[in-house]
Amino acid sequence: MFAAAAPPQPRAAALEVPADGRVLVVANRASGSTEAQAAVDLLRQRLSERGRWVDELALVAGRVEEMLRAALSSVTYQAIYVAGGDGTVLAVVEALAGRPTPIAIIPCGTMNWTARDLGIPLDPGAAIDALLDAEVRHIDLGRVNGKPFLCACMVGFGSLLARWRERERTRDSNPWVLWPKLAWRGLSLIQRYRHLRLRLHTNERHERLRARALVVTANLIDDRSGPVPCRPRLDAGQLGLYAVRDASGIELMRLGVRLMFGTWQQDDALLATAASHAEIGVGRRRAVSVMCDGERVRLRTPLRFTLERATVAMLVPRTV
Repeated sequence: MFAAAAPPQPRAAALEVPADGRVLVVANRASGSTEAQAAVDLLRQRLSERGRWVDELALVAGRVEEMLRAALSSVTYQAIYVAGGDGTVLAVVEALAGRPTPIAIIPCGTMNWTARDLGIPLDPGAAIDALLDAEVRHIDLGRVNGKPFLCACMVGFGSLLARWRERERTRDSNPWVLWPKLAWRGLSLIQRYRHLRLRLHTNERHERLRARALVVTANLIDDRSGPVPCRPRLDAGQLGLYAVRDASGIELMRLGVRLMFGTWQQDDALLATAASHAEIGVGRRRAVSVMCDGERVRLRTPLRFTLERATVAMLVPRTV
């Protein structure tokens, strides 16, 4: 296991957007919240009041990558505001392709993990108010076989869980409701999902194990996290690897209880370790389906995980 506590994140740099600076508002109105349109309207109003020139891009399913590339190809924006969830934020990061334009998240998705860990209010109106006076923080970007992720890559029963999550998008968006439901649903699916034969190779560890699921996070989850996981640092340069072993139903139920009370990393049914990079073999499979920040993709094996340090510029509420 590894220590839960992490040193405080370095102080962010203040954002200085010129009074006539041009910004882009990206909206995913299918990302899990009916508040997205109202959030976009309020954001446009607040930015216009501050003299910003605002362009708006309403994403269409199936054309997200194409639309973002086109929007960013001819204009250099001072900042990009994203009204959506983790998947929409990741799409913007991919489209930027390493350009230093800072991203502000207006949480309108299902989980909003990145926004929570950056200290952005989950209420869209409160987030807009907080981010009008913002500063820039650079965070790490995970990659698996070159595919980026800001939060986590899930291997195993992720496809089943993703389909269930899609059905939940139209229901309660409160994370204190969604995360426990997701955890319990995941445990019930795990019991029906065939185990994977994994070969885990890191800079310090080489292990073969049978696991129901593997989650690799961009930076470590706090040991004390309860039903809502929290990463104290997003710039510490460490991958978190969490494998649910091929355990019995009783052992999985025990793990579920510990998930609720924040003692889950002490459970024998869970392997938890940290690494700067990792390679994962999956039985004899030549390719597997994974879920990166909630979006499913099929990748060839072995899965090679890396972390790019402080490569994504994010806007966060200004600290005193």
